Amino acid sequence: MNCKNCKSELNLKDNFCKECGAKIIKERTTIKSLFSNLLNALGWDSNFFITLRFLLSKPQIIIKEYISGTRKKYTNPFTFFAISLAISLFVFNQYSEQFILMSTTTSIQQTNKLEKVSTSTTNNRKSLEILGYKNQAEFQKGIAELQLKYYNLISFLYLPLFTLIAFLVFRKPYNYGEHLVINTYFLGITTFFGVLSFIFSLITKFNILFYATLFTFIYYSYAYKKIYELSFGKILLKILKFIGILLLVIIIGGISLILIGFIFAMIKSKILI
Repeated sequence: MNCKNCKSELNLKDNFCKECGAKIIKERTTIKSLFSNLLNALGWDSNFFITLRFLLSKPQIIIKEYISGTRKKYTNPFTFFAISLAISLFVFNQYSEQFILMSTTTSIQQTNKLEKVSTSTTNNRKSLEILGYKNQAEFQKGIAELQLKYYNLISFLYLPLFTLIAFLVFRKPYNYGEHLVINTYFLGITTFFGVLSFIFSLITKFNILFYATLFTFIYYSYAYKKIYELSFGKILLKILKFIGILLLVIIIGGISLILIGFIFAMIKSKILI
């Protein structure tokens, strides 16, 4: 018997080629074997569930061990995040209409709550008109459609942003690269539970996507409290600082989008004239 890849001679008991290192395939190709190979390539094995269990119960252990060099018994953080994203994207695309509807409803509810304590409701409506939207519902639906279309890109943009804010808030003993490992794991698990919340909402007809966002901050508080061994008061202050910086970034981003929309609207009106 010869290796199918490099044609070297093989023994019947060999599982890998001694020359090129390729795995020797002895069984026929089936759907089961294809699916198994795909999951193994993604890192979906017993390590995935071990990683998931530790992130939920003892996040400080997996973070400290992985950063210190214990890698083999845990799924790589980027692989873990990619698997969570793949599952989410598959489910959301399968039920795209429901996802857009739920996301739109959740965003409108959050916006209405903010408008009750804000004096800028009229300005917000004018901003929507400038951007070409008739009302808040139409605007939020457009956001949800963009979110679904560029789900992977948006998720990966969150990663360096969350990492930078966490680095500014928590700092030592971890550098930016180590905070990147931490946040990749954390975004992976919050993404995973985000899709579980969506599935639960589909089954029960009760929209809990807002609580999925709330879970993100609760989990971050819990996990960082464990990692840094902080008291309740200290972790509360840290998380409030984290949220404050995040909101500032979102506000600046929102204002930038409105200005860009206004500029494009002005240019469009001049072209039409």
